Amino acid sequence: MRTEVTRCRIRQTMRTAILLICGFSAWGQKTTLMPDARLNAIVEEASGELPLDTIIALGEHHRVPATAGFNDGANLILAKAKQYGLDAHIENFPADGKTTYNTFKSYLGWQISSAVLTEIAPQPHVIGDWSKNPIVLADFSESADVTTELVDVGAGTSAKDYTDRNVRGKIVLAGGQTEQVQRMAVERGAVGILSYFQNQDRIWIDEHPKLVRWGHLSYYDPNKFAFMISQGQAREFRARLARGEAIRLHAAVNAQRAPGTFDVVVATIPGTEADAGEIVYSCHLDHQKPSANDNASGCSTILEDARILSKLIREGTLPRPRRTIRYIFPPEIAGTTCYLARHPDIAGRIRAVIHMDMVGGDPKITHSVLHIDRTPASIPSLVNDVAEVFGEYVIQGSMKMILEADASDSILSNEGSKDALWADFTPFSMGSDHQVYESTYHIPAIYFRDAPDAFIHTDGDRSANIDPTKLRRVAVIGAASGYFLAGIGSGDVRPLVAEVFARGGKRQSEALRRALTEPDAREAANLIAESARQERETLASIAEFAPGAHALIPSLTKEINQRENQAMKALEAFGKQAPEAEAGFTMVPRRNPAMIGLMDVVPGGYAQFSGKTFSGPDPLAGIPEREIVEYEAFNLADGQRSVAQIRDILSAAYGKISAEALLGYYKQLAQMQVVSIE
Repeated sequence: MRTEVTRCRIRQTMRTAILLICGFSAWGQKTTLMPDARLNAIVEEASGELPLDTIIALGEHHRVPATAGFNDGANLILAKAKQYGLDAHIENFPADGKTTYNTFKSYLGWQISSAVLTEIAPQPHVIGDWSKNPIVLADFSESADVTTELVDVGAGTSAKDYTDRNVRGKIVLAGGQTEQVQRMAVERGAVGILSYFQNQDRIWIDEHPKLVRWGHLSYYDPNKFAFMISQGQAREFRARLARGEAIRLHAAVNAQRAPGTFDVVVATIPGTEADAGEIVYSCHLDHQKPSANDNASGCSTILEDARILSKLIREGTLPRPRRTIRYIFPPEIAGTTCYLARHPDIAGRIRAVIHMDMVGGDPKITHSVLHIDRTPASIPSLVNDVAEVFGEYVIQGSMKMILEADASDSILSNEGSKDALWADFTPFSMGSDHQVYESTYHIPAIYFRDAPDAFIHTDGDRSANIDPTKLRRVAVIGAASGYFLAGIGSGDVRPLVAEVFARGGKRQSEALRRALTEPDAREAANLIAESARQERETLASIAEFAPGAHALIPSLTKEINQRENQAMKALEAFGKQAPEAEAGFTMVPRRNPAMIGLMDVVPGGYAQFSGKTFSGPDPLAGIPEREIVEYEAFNLADGQRSVAQIRDILSAAYGKISAEALLGYYKQLAQMQVVSIE
């Protein structure tokens, strides 16, 4: 009896811990934002096996943008979307090296029919054959037919790597970034590259020495060729060359760049109110064969969400939402940029985005955790709290199954695991198409991503690594979040405002905790002030989705201000008297109105577009989260905020930065005519 009582107490303690971590919905309803009947319908309709089938089918295609392989993958998605009853089509955007899409100058497509690398002597064997494993040839390699010696140049990215090495007419063995290697090696007369560049470094990298990693050469510059090999193969070649062996290779490549198209699959579920805006589901359809998790999983899961919602709405189980729901399957970042540039009317109607990039990795295999990212500091939004409400329901249900053997909300797939969902809610991060929407378009996105993944960008990223149970759970979070955002009406206002306001209180408390442990008094005060500003703007964002929120927002905004005042008093109690605001830096940066979207759609993209580059010393050297700071500094240059105000936003969100350094960065942008400083 005592043992059983102890077990009960342990279970209750663990349950309490779960509720504290995951949040808690009102008793009697699974979530505060959706009636159980609708949520249950989504859960019951959701499948993990159907998206897995799509992942397997997509894995048959080497989906490099503007190639036949990508077009085949797009046609596969189109056929399935039509099979599911969606209004779907493919849009083609020229990939001709001339056409521009806002700040993106298109690159040429790529045509390839064969590529084989063979060791001729002293150990004749085929090193890599594109027809059997397309990842062995770096994207945008060009034709060659050469027989020559192999020379080890180490990383191959600096002049010292070539000291006392004659590479003219040779193939270089190199571990550095392939484009950098090509620039250094080709100018010294090399004819090609044998690369073992690890473009995604992970701590498990040495556990998989046979994996071949995906590589690519320049999108724009003239290329030679690069064959990709595994670490194990590279070590063997390096050891043989170090012993003095003369290794002769034959490279036969039939490939060239030529005009093509960026193909974008688009499907829609019409809403009831044309002027209510749209909700977009986003992914990226490209990457190397088989690229199961990155990113066949994201594409297949938003397609599953399209199937779920289309079927339930068509049957009348779910009411048709006010807003149109749009599903977009593009080449990564470039395709999204093309689509939004050519459809500014649609871009102006988009109210929120659900973006999925890697969502199916089985953590026992890939070591992955599902992260649901918040919007950047430049876009405080209610979408973060919506994602948390439905995400917590799914996470909590999976934990209840593990801890209490209560599978009522576990959401399992017959062919998948019975494990808890390894997931969390994380700050904004970059690296996928969501950052196009969240750039100067200022469209908030819910970003689902697996990180890390031991097999990302390798020929080991296979469907065997995917967990159908995880796919089904992510599909439920995505479908519920998107459907709620598409259909927010007057009856949703109070519970939505309550969630945003209450969760905002937790965030303001966390900001106070950080402030009390921050040694710099000015930064401490800034953490509190910026947290309050974020919560005021988050609360105000509800009005864009639900006009009925106007009546509730003013009084709750006063409460947010009171929280801010109380936090400032707590700072004073800790002896942290906030100093006067930083003097100067009242200059106001305004981005060039022609600069819509990203500055770097592809590496070197803006320089290709404008011919302009930075000059002078680097003002942001050593800044933490530098890539995000650059991105956000551009987004926040709206002609209204001063340099000092932008500094405060960036410092609170991403780490301390000086106004002087930020002004220096804006001056560099001004040299490139990206911003003006008023």
